[in-house]
Amino acid sequence: MYVSVTSFLVKSPWANLFFQMHAMMSFMQARKSKGIIKSETFSPFRRVYSTLTHWESKEDMLKFRNSGAHLKAMQLSAKMGKGITTGWESDLMVDRESALKRLHTEKGSLISEHVEGNKLVKTL
Repeated sequence: MYVSVTSFLVKSPWANLFFQMHAMMSFMQARKSKGIIKSETFSPFRRVYSTLTHWESKEDMLKFRNSGAHLKAMQLSAKMGKGITTGWESDLMVDRESALKRLHTEKGSLISEHVEGNKLVKTL
């Protein structure tokens, strides 16, 4: 099976509305796509939206990614913010935390973290 994880940081409240519209259409497309096993969206931080999908094959994921509502969203993404993504073959289903850890290890994070006093501070 092929696992894909993405995170997207929207740059403004206006961009967030635009992003949400495209995200909803892309999510509906994914749910109907050939080869989809599981699809979920979540927001690990304010203004950051993530997806975790499990596919029967990488080819099925690429066919989804490169067509329809998702293709249109990718073409407009630079106007809405910044995203990172990665994917890999796996024999097991992957949970959100593990997927995000792998994404951030491979691609970095959209969020900057540092410690002030005794408190972890996250900045965008």
